[in-house]
Amino acid sequence: MKKIILLITCLSIQLIYAQQSGYYMNWNIDHTERSVKPSIKISEDELQNMYGYYVEFDNHDRLQSVKFFFEGKKSNHGNYGTHELERFYFDDHFIEKYKNTKGEYVSISGGIDERKYLLNTYGYWIKKENYSKGNLVTEGVAYSKVTRNIKNELATEIQFSVTNDTIPDGNGFPIVNFAYDQNGLTLYRQNLAINGKVVNGENGYAAVIFQFNQDGMFFEEQFLDEKGNLFLHPRFDLAKINWRAFNKYGKPARIYYMNVLGYPHEQRAYGKITYRPNMTRESITFYNRIGEKTVDRNGIAKSVYNYNADGKFLGRTNYNFNGEKIK
Repeated sequence: MKKIILLITCLSIQLIYAQQSGYYMNWNIDHTERSVKPSIKISEDELQNMYGYYVEFDNHDRLQSVKFFFEGKKSNHGNYGTHELERFYFDDHFIEKYKNTKGEYVSISGGIDERKYLLNTYGYWIKKENYSKGNLVTEGVAYSKVTRNIKNELATEIQFSVTNDTIPDGNGFPIVNFAYDQNGLTLYRQNLAINGKVVNGENGYAAVIFQFNQDGMFFEEQFLDEKGNLFLHPRFDLAKINWRAFNKYGKPARIYYMNVLGYPHEQRAYGKITYRPNMTRESITFYNRIGEKTVDRNGIAKSVYNYNADGKFLGRTNYNFNGEKIK
């Protein structure tokens, strides 16, 4: 009887941790890339008025497909570049392919129409190849190689062109080093030299530090140099960002900006964010340290985010301090 109870308990635990097919706001928050973990479950009724993903798993808890919907309709503007992402599994690799709302296989950004993930002996990918019409893509990243730690979490990553040249990541890091919290969410991305030393990248900083909440949503990000000091990002004009006041769909109502001393930014200290009922961002308005409306370094006091009826982001309309449109 004790063995039967133990077996039932183990099966119950497995069911608790098994991924469930259904509608979600985020289709994957596992940064270790060991599995797919969706978050913020929504109902089909909620989906009629907002955007979301239908995530489907097989009997082995593996991702089968992800489909993007906008206000209840199929849309080609999922964050992977189209309506549907499909996975096909083999002994030593799996393949991703992409479909539009008509069910046709299509290319996504960079002309990629297929991704092939080569697996280690534990079943986790260690090389990712990007294909277009049967060949590795000739522009941008053709393939990536990763190492994994003892937990099989991603430990390092290097990106390569089709001619085997190293391509730095978006932070300018040629060799990226990762660490994670207990939920599989990234704690930092560090720039490593060949000898394993943390060094400044081409943008002048050596690490990006992250904080995520339980839903996989940012609540803090900061940039550090190789000495561990806050660094003013040359493009964003800030050293640290903090998101606050999340709604039930994981959307923050405020964003705070800090300088290299960790104090509120001199020009803009925070932004107030509004959302449409469909949960797309509607606008952001900037304020200084004493709560007065202000502008960023480009003279923008408010930005309005524009989408079409299918959920495609069309860009921002910017306004100056006097409410006049900036051309």
